Amino acid sequence: MNINLWVFLSIAVIFLVSFLIILVLSTNKKKIKELEVEALKLEKANLETEVATAVNKILGDQLSRIEVLEAIVTDKQYDLNEKITRL
Repeated sequence: MNINLWVFLSIAVIFLVSFLIILVLSTNKKKIKELEVEALKLEKANLETEVATAVNKILGDQLSRIEVLEAIVTDKQYDLNEKITRL
């Protein structure tokens, strides 16, 4: 009877320790995945910021070019009606 009790306790301790190790490993894997997701979210936010900055720069350049073209077109020297009447 004494031997059977020690065998049972030994097996129980082995299973308990194994269960705890598996529990800790799975918890750590979950935390690592959560950290990876957060890192990807930050990377996505940084990329979106970079894209928005690049788009705003390009739009600003285009708007300044449009302003120059509008100034040229609305200038009295380039008015087509006046050129036609001059001819």
